[in-house]
Amino acid sequence: MKTIKLKNFYPSGASHLKSKFLTNKDFDILITEDCDGFDLYGNLLFKFRKNAIPFDILKQGYEAFKGSIQLTDGRGAASGSSHKRIRKDGSISNITVGNKVHSGNVGFMDSNAMIPYCRQTNFAKNYFDDYKNGIPFVEYVDKKYKELCPAYYEKQIAIARGTNINYRISDTAFTTVTVNKNFQTAVHQDSGDYRDGFGNLIVYREGSYDGAYFCLPEYRVAIDLHNTDILFADVHSWHGNTNFNNCSEDYLRISFVMYYRENMIKCKQPSDELKYIKQAKNGFLTL
Repeated sequence: MKTIKLKNFYPSGASHLKSKFLTNKDFDILITEDCDGFDLYGNLLFKFRKNAIPFDILKQGYEAFKGSIQLTDGRGAASGSSHKRIRKDGSISNITVGNKVHSGNVGFMDSNAMIPYCRQTNFAKNYFDDYKNGIPFVEYVDKKYKELCPAYYEKQIAIARGTNINYRISDTAFTTVTVNKNFQTAVHQDSGDYRDGFGNLIVYREGSYDGAYFCLPEYRVAIDLHNTDILFADVHSWHGNTNFNNCSEDYLRISFVMYYRENMIKCKQPSDELKYIKQAKNGFLTL
């Protein structure tokens, strides 16, 4: 199994790369086989494994979760833009949005500025049978996470098991899955996920295309993911995808990212969250 050490070409910081769309000019090394990557100080950057997920498990996850995808402006810098939303009357809101892309969330979400309470995603609530059908896929990735990145996994599963069971995906280290369709993510750092965990990426492909490599531009390395491959990566480093090339008319790239949302540990029992919802909507609990 191949192991490589990689130099950081921007040791003083790479924030200038934020929201940049990457091309083949942004990497020197393309990983196409099993490989572990480290920086020069021995910190893990990624673990990539070919044919790590049975195709039937991957296809089951795709069929179960594809309905979560919708056109959204909620992906911020990953979409290539991050700006304040303009209201219909022309005024500027306090909500930050990005370009519209096809993306969705499965599982559970914590409170935020727009929705101040913990809840199921709309997909899990409205398409519960599909959500349940995708759980074996999540459980399989959880198993590979434990196997390949045990030090990170043990920290994440500990906080997950301290979280209300109503806001976890089965008995896994994950609360949420982000699902993207034909989405070239611009350079960004993940936020909102558990900082001491480790990110992952799985893709489902149909048709044909070149590119769309996962890229760590600070280290000038990219990884070519195909069906049944799995990548664990440091998603708190700057990362994005290179552009799509030579796409067939029916090309399809669905990517799955599974993670624990850092503030889910604060979620209360659903009955208590419901009280908060009623109070937030009506200003009172009961008449």
